[in-house]
Amino acid sequence: MLRDLLAILWAKLTHKKTCLSHSGDADGIICAALFLRRIRGVVVLAEPYEVQGGSWLNTFKWDYVLDLPCPPKAAVFIDHHKTNKPSPSVVEVYHDPKAPSAASLAVKAFKLEEDPVASRLVELANECDTANIVSEEAWDLNDAVKGSSRGDRVKLAKLLSQMGVEALKLPEVRKWIAKNREKRERTRQVADKIPVEDSIFIELDSEEDISPRNLMITLEKRGAKVTCVVSKRNGKYKVHLGSREDSGVDCSEIASKIGGGGHKYAAGATVEDLRKALKVIASLLRLKSIKVHVVKNLEVVEVKEIKFKRRKKRKSRESRRRNSKPKA
Repeated sequence: MLRDLLAILWAKLTHKKTCLSHSGDADGIICAALFLRRIRGVVVLAEPYEVQGGSWLNTFKWDYVLDLPCPPKAAVFIDHHKTNKPSPSVVEVYHDPKAPSAASLAVKAFKLEEDPVASRLVELANECDTANIVSEEAWDLNDAVKGSSRGDRVKLAKLLSQMGVEALKLPEVRKWIAKNREKRERTRQVADKIPVEDSIFIELDSEEDISPRNLMITLEKRGAKVTCVVSKRNGKYKVHLGSREDSGVDCSEIASKIGGGGHKYAAGATVEDLRKALKVIASLLRLKSIKVHVVKNLEVVEVKEIKFKRRKKRKSRESRRRNSKPKA
C-alpha cells in the first residue's frame, strides 16, 4: 500500500496521468498495459473490494479507472461489468456489459485499434475473461498474472505495453507462468476429490495453493451448474460465484445482493458474515440446505451440511380478520 501511495503522490507532483486498474486478472493487467502503451503515466492496481470498502484509493481523483467499480472521483471510466456504474464525476464513459472484456473497450478509449500489438493483447484478454482460453499465449498470460505478486503485475503491464506478447517469453515472466501452472495442477487434483452435483460449495483454508476460479471452471466443465468457493481474506471472506451458461443463474445478480458484483457467469464479493451471505445465496438458488466441502492442505477433510430456516410469511391483517371470524 505504501508503494502505491507514494506512486500516486509522485504522479500528482509531476503532473503525470494516473490509472487505477484491476489487479486480479489478465483483463485488468492488459487494461493497464494499454494505458501505458498510449500514455506515459502511473499505474496503481487494486481489487474491487478495496474500492468499494472506502480505502485511501477513494481520496484521489483518477484520470482513468479500468475494470473496477468506479471510485467517487474519476475522469474516464472504462468497464464491462453490469454491476459497476460510473460516478457523477466521470467525464467520459466506456461501459458495455456485453463487451467480452474491459480491454476491448480500453483499446477504443486509447485509440489503439490500429495497433497490432494492442489488438493481440486484447484478443488474449477476451479469451481469459470469457473463460474460453484456446491459445497457448492466452494460457501464458493467465498464468503470468496469477503466478506473480501485485508489484510484479505492474512490471508485467509495463513489459506487455512495450513488447506485447513477446514479454511472455522473458525468463522472469516464465517463472511466474511455471508457478501458476503448478498451482493449476494442484487445483485439478482437488477437483478430482469433489463429487459433481448441480450446486457445489467449497471452503478453502487458503488461496495460496489452489486457484478458486480454475477450480470452479473445472467443476462446471464436469457438469456442475453453479459453484461457490469461499476463502478467508484479511479477517473477512472472499466469495467466488460461478455458473454455466445453461444454468439460468446470473452470478452478478446474486453477488450484488451480498455487496459484490461481476459477470453473469462469474462474480464475487467480500463479506464479513459468511453464514448470512451463504443464506442469501441459498435463498436465491432456492436451496433449503447446502453441503460445503472443506478443503485443507489439498484434501477434503469435511463435508458440512448447513440448513437454513425460511421465515414464514406473515398473514395480512385482512387475512387474519377473515380467519378469526366464527364459522357458521
